Amino acid sequence: MKKAALTVALIALAGCASRNVQIYSQIDTSSKTITVPAGAEGLKGKLKQALAQDGWKLVVYAGPSVTKGTVGAATKIAQYDTFNTRYQLTVSSNQFDWCFKGLTPDIVYDISVIDTKSGSEVLTVSGKGCEPDAVEAFVSALHGKGD
Repeated sequence: MKKAALTVALIALAGCASRNVQIYSQIDTSSKTITVPAGAEGLKGKLKQALAQDGWKLVVYAGPSVTKGTVGAATKIAQYDTFNTRYQLTVSSNQFDWCFKGLTPDIVYDISVIDTKSGSEVLTVSGKGCEPDAVEAFVSALHGKGD
C-alpha cells in the first residue's frame, strides 16, 4: 500500500512540470557563434556546456556600444550595441525545489536565442521542471525540434 501511495505522489509531482518551446526561425548552422552571459552557475552553466559540446563558439563580450549621428538643423544621434557573434543567449532561472529524478534542481526558467544580425528572436524555451529536462528541450529547439 505504501508503494502505491508513493508512486501516486511521484506521478503527481512529475505532472507539475511544464514547458513551452517556440521556434520562430532556424539556426544558421554555418554561423554557430553566440554571446553568452558570464558565469557557470546553475542552468546558465549547463546551457553553455551543451552549446560547447554542440560545436558552438561562446563569447562573453558582446562588443562595443556605438554612438553616431549628425549635428545640424535636424540633429539625429543613435546609440546601439554591436556583437561579435551571430546569436545571443539570454537565460533566467530560479530553483524552487529538488527533482526526485537524479536529485537535480527543480526550476522555473526562461531561455531565449536572439539573431544579432536581424534583431529577431529565433527561439524561446520556458517552463517549470527538472534542470536536465530544460537543457534537453533547449538543445532540441536549437536543432529545430519543438515539443
